[in-house]
Amino acid sequence: MNREPIKIIGDILTEFMSLSAGQVMIYNQDFKLPETSGLFIILQYNSSQNYSSTSEFIPAAEGMEGGQENITTLMREDYTINVISKNDEARQRKEEVIMALNSNFSQEKQGLYQFQIARISNSFVNVSELEGAGMLNRFAINISLLAHYNKTINTSYYDDFTNQILIK
Repeated sequence: MNREPIKIIGDILTEFMSLSAGQVMIYNQDFKLPETSGLFIILQYNSSQNYSSTSEFIPAAEGMEGGQENITTLMREDYTINVISKNDEARQRKEEVIMALNSNFSQEKQGLYQFQIARISNSFVNVSELEGAGMLNRFAINISLLAHYNKTINTSYYDDFTNQILIK
């Protein structure tokens, strides 16, 4: 995967919900919400769990030494999507997040970047709070996705081991 899943999710939400780049942010990146009453999305990485990891040796071309090692890791990653506004827009448009993640545009991005967003996510949680003189409408939903990571590195090749390997 050559792009972070959190950024791809941001691209999907920006496109589907017709938001500007400044309205979709990644958590903990030194931003301040503008004083406007529009809709904002904050994406937050929570955790990941490895469920498969493989290593494959690829021999070098004839006449060359060594080879390459292709390492693949499959992960389940959990994210929180926060929908925020100082007006009613967050409450009125929160369902568009789920629609965006299941849209054709989302399916294309998932195929292109080799990951999959789980079809069924948790419910929205109302985490609204008092912000200065007014209420900040904030709704959070947790999603999971399956991501594929791949790295190829140069490695030595040994076709004859001098040490004995004991296998029990």
